[in-house]
Amino acid sequence: MIGGVTSDVPFSRPHRPDLRPGDVAYAPRELMSGPGRSWDAEPRWRWARIRLGGRWRPVVVERWRLHQGSTRWAALVRWDQGPTDWAWILYEPATVRRAPRPTTDNAPAGNSG
Repeated sequence: MIGGVTSDVPFSRPHRPDLRPGDVAYAPRELMSGPGRSWDAEPRWRWARIRLGGRWRPVVVERWRLHQGSTRWAALVRWDQGPTDWAWILYEPATVRRAPRPTTDNAPAGNSG
């Protein structure tokens, strides 16, 4: 697990794939700082697909966050095992979809279990 939003695990990454029309939206700082709830992803939402870089990518949902007073959900997702292959994104049904548990052949790298 990557962890929560702390000074050593910021809400954003230094390098992000270029967004194209129809892609996910990265969570804005306003929703990632201040009071709110954060929890591990439930098993039924552990595996998902997100629209990123103009294509659908399998991801592992690590955590969810709901900022106090907001109705916008943010998800911490990882699409590979590299140190920059993760992001906090906003949940939207058009760009984030649940997926069946992947086989080892199609799992995000390092996340087949």
